Amino acid sequence: MSFRLSPLQLAIAITFLSASAQAADLMVTGKITADNGQPVKNAKVHVHGRQQYVYTNAAGEFQLNAANGAELHIAAKGFNDQFVKVEAADLNVSLTKGTIEHLRVSAAGLHHYDLEMAQPASVLSGEALTRRQEPTIGETLKFTPGVHSNYYGPVAAAPVIRGLDGPRVKVLSNGLDSADVSRVGPDHAISADAITTEQIEVLRGPATLLYGSGAIGGVVNLVDNRIPRQMRSPQTVIDTKYNSVANERTAALAHDGSQDEYAWHLDGYDRQTDNFDTPTFTNDEGETLDQIANSQLDNQGFNLGGSWVTKDGLIGVSYGRINSQYGIPGHHHHGGEEESAEDHADEGVYADLTQNRYGLAAEWYAPIKGIETVALQSAYTDYQHAEVEGGVPGTRFENDSLENRLSIEHSDFLGWHGLVGFHQQQSDFTATGEEAFTPATDTNSNALFILEEKSFGDLQWQLGARLERVSHTPLNSDLITPHDEEEEEHEELLLTKYAANAASVSSGLVWQFVPGYQWSLQLSHSARAPGASELFANGLHIATQGYELGLGYELSADGDIHFHPDAVAKEVANNIDLGFAKTKGDLTFSYNFFLNQVDDFIYQANTGLTMAQLHAHEEHEGEAEDDHAHDDFTVYQYRQADARLYGAEFALTWRFAPAQQLEFFADSVQAELKSGGDLPRTPPMKAGVGYQYQGENWSGQFGLTHYAKQDKIAVDETVTAGYTLVDANVSYDFDLSALDLTAYLKATNLTDKLGFVHSSFVKEDVPLPGRSVALGLTARF
Repeated sequence: MSFRLSPLQLAIAITFLSASAQAADLMVTGKITADNGQPVKNAKVHVHGRQQYVYTNAAGEFQLNAANGAELHIAAKGFNDQFVKVEAADLNVSLTKGTIEHLRVSAAGLHHYDLEMAQPASVLSGEALTRRQEPTIGETLKFTPGVHSNYYGPVAAAPVIRGLDGPRVKVLSNGLDSADVSRVGPDHAISADAITTEQIEVLRGPATLLYGSGAIGGVVNLVDNRIPRQMRSPQTVIDTKYNSVANERTAALAHDGSQDEYAWHLDGYDRQTDNFDTPTFTNDEGETLDQIANSQLDNQGFNLGGSWVTKDGLIGVSYGRINSQYGIPGHHHHGGEEESAEDHADEGVYADLTQNRYGLAAEWYAPIKGIETVALQSAYTDYQHAEVEGGVPGTRFENDSLENRLSIEHSDFLGWHGLVGFHQQQSDFTATGEEAFTPATDTNSNALFILEEKSFGDLQWQLGARLERVSHTPLNSDLITPHDEEEEEHEELLLTKYAANAASVSSGLVWQFVPGYQWSLQLSHSARAPGASELFANGLHIATQGYELGLGYELSADGDIHFHPDAVAKEVANNIDLGFAKTKGDLTFSYNFFLNQVDDFIYQANTGLTMAQLHAHEEHEGEAEDDHAHDDFTVYQYRQADARLYGAEFALTWRFAPAQQLEFFADSVQAELKSGGDLPRTPPMKAGVGYQYQGENWSGQFGLTHYAKQDKIAVDETVTAGYTLVDANVSYDFDLSALDLTAYLKATNLTDKLGFVHSSFVKEDVPLPGRSVALGLTARF
């Protein structure tokens, strides 16, 4: 697939350019101070109803383009928010001390803030993001209420939201799919990296209206400035870090700037580690170890972007590249009896990943009366990675993806404010080699969506709907069954195209019945068409230690396989989410309770067969001995049954002194089949408590997080013991005239506790890292 603009993209881009060329800028400058007159740095100044935002510098100053009469939302950690109307080109705003910061969630679609959404949302940014940042997105977010990690070691860990992961959770980069193959296998790393990210947003529960059926479980959106949407004063940020647990060496640089009507951005990073140390443990083969073998990382990436920004619109482009080599822990060799462990001592499997991503964004503000914004987002991604063993490339995965989203946001009409849009995504996926368990497949998705909201006094009503058409077309339609080679005429499985319509609707209410207190309720009906691997999988998958068969196959008791996709149904989730929150004062908290009834839930079932039984008819003269290297692997098949997931999340913050606060959070999920039995790899309950200090120069945090014992297990699972992690960090801001320098010391798993992640496919082989101490420096100038 080559990267080129479609006629729709080209026409809209030209229209945006011609409209913007006629506009005159209104450059708004201002200063944000505290009520004691001291400047507030890193306050976020956002143009309400648009994507534009800036951060204040160390002197509390900012500048941005905005129309006369526009409303600015100003938010900063430790201060109450303010909304200010632009009536002059120079603004001075004073903020009062407060306990909670309202953060805009760009993935919400209608410029909502995290505390005013019917759908539960969490935002990690600023110091909190720096404090939690790990090499993988899953581990970075695992302390967020409702979020766990599927943990395929420190190198590949995807988020698990309310017990759902893989094809049910979408990871986005600035609102568009990351377009990697992390949802095909748990050993495939997410290509996006948090190191140069400004904000990570988590939408818990179905987010299918904007992002499609692949978001039936939730959304994780990484927000950065690679396509600038605002004018910024020139600033360069350099981060360096050393971590003892894996001899990690990390360096990152980000630069933003602007002149006249043009803004630009560049960033890059380099992260290298050795194998990760652990407390002493015994793996499933009886070996005593104190390190995660083959868990090294060697990652580099950079992004370039530029925009033409005016008060009436913008158009910008970006290019990003990622090169990554990471070990894949937990892979066992299953050779013949004559082979020894020494034969493979230095043949660890690692992934060699390359991704090129091209982006386009265009926005047109108030083109005609009644329309607030017309916005286009596009991304083309060229992704590939090879799994290398013994220096020889084995399985190769490739995915070329093109995604476009066009949305039109309208002003109030009969009291309703919202947007309508069109979303298109195409991907060409191929896999070749021993682990090519899914055939090459073209996937297409086209959808129309609408989001609307209306206020009735203290009550806000939010409605949405999406109609989507999904198709999967296998490119190699003839597939030989793995067990019939001795027959004179091979039985061929004809893989046919699969297509389905998926409709989703939701309705949400937010009721601020008393200032600072609110109830929220969301009801949603979400449909998901099965993914290509869930349909067509038919092969060895070493990462899951099994042989996988898709939904479309019929497997007889003696191992005969036939392809019959007619019986495949869509997965349909009916979700209810009830929340209560206190958002003002020194004590703030939020509760969320959810129930998710999923009809025709897709899951992997143990067939009771092994690969040896599939090979039972293959014994014939001249066959290579190593054809049976994985005969002990179990055969798993995707099947469907009704399921129920339910649970709760809680978060509390108590500021008991001007510079000190306590935090508490907890979450729990139960996941079970309605016919009886628990779903596999369901995360246990977790609860945490933390103390934070924020002074003029010093800041610090200390926390305990407990993961409960998980004994609600599926067939062939084992109980996972509970454990408690202890973390701490301290940072100091140096007062330097020309340089804003911050030094920090971060310690994780201080007690060197041995912990195993129940949601991991390689739980027994890959525990959590042991005690680590990280030293970092951040310089801004």
